[in-house]
Amino acid sequence: MQNIDYQHKVMKSLVFQNYIWIARGLAIMLGTGAAAAIMTIAAVYLYLDPQIPSAASYRELRLQTPLRIYAEDGSFIAEYGERRRIPLSIDQFPPLFIHAVLDTEDKRFYAHGGIDFVTLVRSTVQLLANPDEIPPGASTITMQLARNISFTLEQTFLRKFKEMLLAVKIENELSKDEILELYLNVIPFGHRAYGGEAAARTYYGRSLTELDVAELAMLAGIPQAPSITNPVSGPDRAVRRRNVILRNMYESGRMDTDTYRAALAAPNIARLHQRDRDLEAPWVAEWARRTVLERYGRAAYDDSFEAFTSVDPVLQESANQSLRNGLIAYDRRHGYRGPERTLTAPPGDEPLDDDTLDRWQRTVAQTPTFGDEVPALVIGLDDEGFEALLGDGRRVRVELAQMRWARPYLTVNSRGARPDHPRAVVDRGHLVRLSPDGEGGWRLGQVPEVQGALVAMRPQDGAIRAMVGGFDFRHSQFNNANQAARQPGSAFKPFIYSAALEAGETAASIFNDAPLVFEDAALEAIYRPRNDSGQFGGPTRLRPALFRSVNLVSMRVLMKIGAGHAIEHAGRFGFDTAGFPRNLQLAIGGGTMGVTPLDMARAYGVYANGGYLVEPWLVERIDQAGETLFTAEPLLACSDECQQIPNGNGRLAVEVADDADEHLPRSAPRVLDERVAYIMHSLLGDVIQHGTGRRARTLERADLGGKTGTTNEADTWFAGYQHDLAAVVWIGFANNQPLGNNEFGSNTALPVWVEFMETALRGVPEFTWDQPPGVVRMRIDPHTGLPVSLDQSGAIFELFTTETAPEARTSPTPRDPEARPESIF
Repeated sequence: MQNIDYQHKVMKSLVFQNYIWIARGLAIMLGTGAAAAIMTIAAVYLYLDPQIPSAASYRELRLQTPLRIYAEDGSFIAEYGERRRIPLSIDQFPPLFIHAVLDTEDKRFYAHGGIDFVTLVRSTVQLLANPDEIPPGASTITMQLARNISFTLEQTFLRKFKEMLLAVKIENELSKDEILELYLNVIPFGHRAYGGEAAARTYYGRSLTELDVAELAMLAGIPQAPSITNPVSGPDRAVRRRNVILRNMYESGRMDTDTYRAALAAPNIARLHQRDRDLEAPWVAEWARRTVLERYGRAAYDDSFEAFTSVDPVLQESANQSLRNGLIAYDRRHGYRGPERTLTAPPGDEPLDDDTLDRWQRTVAQTPTFGDEVPALVIGLDDEGFEALLGDGRRVRVELAQMRWARPYLTVNSRGARPDHPRAVVDRGHLVRLSPDGEGGWRLGQVPEVQGALVAMRPQDGAIRAMVGGFDFRHSQFNNANQAARQPGSAFKPFIYSAALEAGETAASIFNDAPLVFEDAALEAIYRPRNDSGQFGGPTRLRPALFRSVNLVSMRVLMKIGAGHAIEHAGRFGFDTAGFPRNLQLAIGGGTMGVTPLDMARAYGVYANGGYLVEPWLVERIDQAGETLFTAEPLLACSDECQQIPNGNGRLAVEVADDADEHLPRSAPRVLDERVAYIMHSLLGDVIQHGTGRRARTLERADLGGKTGTTNEADTWFAGYQHDLAAVVWIGFANNQPLGNNEFGSNTALPVWVEFMETALRGVPEFTWDQPPGVVRMRIDPHTGLPVSLDQSGAIFELFTTETAPEARTSPTPRDPEARPESIF
């Protein structure tokens, strides 16, 4: 018995010793493995750490936003860039949205230190079960943040380790709220939207704070696969994922049962929205975009650049509407060109079935709106009007009275009969244009084929205050305001006249309004220039010759002063004169001449500001992430008085001349004697008071000047100004086709200018130009231009420089006695 006990004890001892040896072996193995693992992790860390960005850089991270363009008052105009982002602070995100994102992407976000080992182990098990693919779901929000900012989206183990290491560093550098704020602002949501606020505006056209719980859940489901789970590209998948998120939120107590059920039943109403603009100014935006791009390169598109322009929103809106009204008015005067498209409709009055209506509605919805001209399809007619289908599904009615204008277009100079029945104009299946009638109804319209431009500039420094380059930017992106080089016609005559005044002529100089005949040896033909009226007025003073726009007088003036002097003079107004004709066409703005509306605004600004040539400019300031990189420093229309201009802090410029950090205002070059500028303003004022510009008298102002222009029935102009604003309107066809009979600057372009200036000058006090030294006012005989005694009846007052006043003149203006008018060019 004792032997058995002894053997039992020996066996227990041996077993115990074996356990000890096994335990020691296991401990050694585990220790060795742990040491190896630690050494491996350390080696990986030492290898990867230099490749990982500093977590401290995340604290100073600048969220990239697209290039944005603004008006002078901060009104938003446009944005350019691949990434649409609207950064918010963490307290600006709706709590429900934050919960939806956390429940979806990282439930333990506030519990882990950057790596969630629970989900990591789960993903590891999944990987062992299926080693051919890397399972998703192990990335925390911090790791996703690191990936989206610092790494590529390629799924590799090396990138994953980098994410994990950087995530730990980020957690040690930033607070949880700071990490979450960054994440919610940088994560992609598809369709160029980055961050929650940009996503809300992209898919719903509203701010995050304006969305309901179903919409918030829809957005929260996008980041996992933004290209296929967004509600536009993958609506079915997006709704399924939304419902999963809603269930998680419901089970977490984020909403009550009624709210949950209503959210589940909510339809998917998401569609793509552009950012709402405060101001329609696409040609302004394009000019500003090019300016920023030239200065800073393509980085400007996504590196938080903002360009503030000199555009006045009130003036820009007025310019938009005034030009559109003018183009539509011209278009209607020449008749209706018919439907843009005709869809096949059932015969007779057979009703349209639902499939046809749905198909037609999609067609209308895909047709862009230009200006206020909305596309619509005619779906029914009666004796009093027609019914039309809009792209949003609405059905509207147009009465016969709202289509009476639509006489058929035959030629540019002829139209058909006025319609007495709707069917004379439209039929079922016609794709037409409608515009609001201002009284809650609709009228028939059409998109004008004629083009136009309006540009307004501040004469004192060249700032562009408004610019419209056509009827609608979506219809044509060509900027007629600064790209269309057209013949200016009679709008160029003032520069011939100021050249003549500079050469010694006066506003009272007499020139003969009589026929001119020239023989063209090259063409073996006779050239007989004529006045627009076809009549001749005989001896005519320069003042009435200008306000009546007498061609033959302008030609005789040019013949006297010479084309060389006239071209040199025009070049001082900023015109590129290389292509200007050196023949009589120069006197009437024809031939090979080509100037843009902006060229004309700049040139007329010389008359408005007293003789200075300013440089047109648009971009007032360029900022990047709140730091100003560029500020415009335009030349000003002033000389000594520039030093008396306040510099913005209450000190005069002359007082800060020695300060290294401040710049004195610089004077623009004087290109015209102030006395000649003053007399020219008087002449151009009479164009409005007594001449071809008298339609502008409706503005009831005495401080306006301007000139009409018409060339070869293809171009109509009005260029005019008030002291604070020079504005030019041009209307014509892009292909130079004729505008038609009875289309002149006075009835085509001038009404646009008047409508615009009515708004632009509202509340602006009249300006009185001070008569400069060296200008005298004298009584003259209107027939001879010579001075008269005080008691002579019928005398008028005229302005002269002291050198050219009649009593001071001792001899005629010098002229080459051997020069023949026909060969002077």
